[in-house]
Amino acid sequence: MTRRARAAALLLGALLLAGCGQPLPQPSPQASPADPLPALGPDQVDRVLSDVTTVVSAADAAALAAISAADGEVPDSLDSIDADLQNRLSGPAAAMRRAQYVLATQGGAGAITSIPAGSQTVIEPATDAWPRVLMVVTDPPKDLQAPLLLTLVQTTPRDQYHLWSWARLYGGVKMPPTATPDVGSRPIAADDAAAAVAPKDVLARYVDVLTNGDGSKYASQFTTGPLRTRITQQRDAWKQAIGQGSVTETYTAGDGGPWALATADGGAIVVGSVSTVTTLTLVDSTLTIADATAALLGANTVSKELTIHWLSTVAFSVPPAGSEKPITVLGAEHVPVEVTGS
Repeated sequence: MTRRARAAALLLGALLLAGCGQPLPQPSPQASPADPLPALGPDQVDRVLSDVTTVVSAADAAALAAISAADGEVPDSLDSIDADLQNRLSGPAAAMRRAQYVLATQGGAGAITSIPAGSQTVIEPATDAWPRVLMVVTDPPKDLQAPLLLTLVQTTPRDQYHLWSWARLYGGVKMPPTATPDVGSRPIAADDAAAAVAPKDVLARYVDVLTNGDGSKYASQFTTGPLRTRITQQRDAWKQAIGQGSVTETYTAGDGGPWALATADGGAIVVGSVSTVTTLTLVDSTLTIADATAALLGANTVSKELTIHWLSTVAFSVPPAGSEKPITVLGAEHVPVEVTGS
């Protein structure tokens, strides 16, 4: 082979090697968004609310019909009605609704909190994880009561959203600004201190305030709301009623929760529950009780002891980290769920 032919062959080999080194075309997947998208679309939110309120409305109607037929007694059919509710209610909401049906045997439909299907504000979770929490401010109920803040929870991808709690918003209290539903709000874990106080600590501090009143070191950290006033007034009324006996109360954070979503300013809306146990010990006397207490006890007098278990759901607006503003108590619901005595 001539020198020129060898040179041509070497050049051709180099070109072939260079050609083999060219990368093959690769598919270009779309970049993942930096932040999670809202967990539900508008139609899905409407469907969740409609499904939940339809189940609740049907159970309410069945309970009131059964109570009317039982002429003021607690009908046995409440057990099956309560079982139907478990399909879309959980946590405090389930316990409160069951108790309200018993209370309705004495107080009628007015003992049952009306839960509207319409919404004023939807606070969507922006997340790709579970459990998921959705918060909704309802339209005002037809009974002219204040709107409710509903908290709905989906525990796993296979579960439906359940109504976990409702809290009646206080008059004159404004909900903090939150992200629009198409953007979504960041869920905040119970021990996440992104806001001024972590959600679980909000509940623990509020329990301390209920226990110790103005003597609590956290008293100045919360606005004074009707729930605390109502608990204090009821406790004082019991003390006057029993004379020489004693009244004790214990407060604990409820099971489950708290649930929290971020607000637009870096704070949080926190929803949790509080369990209150009131124990009245009598001394050489008989106490006549009525209304809700008597309905849950199944009797109207006690001579030794009376124990009332209350369940409260409370909603808070927690300011952002570094703020000196107090935690605002947005609303609450306070229901006796069990009474024992002798």
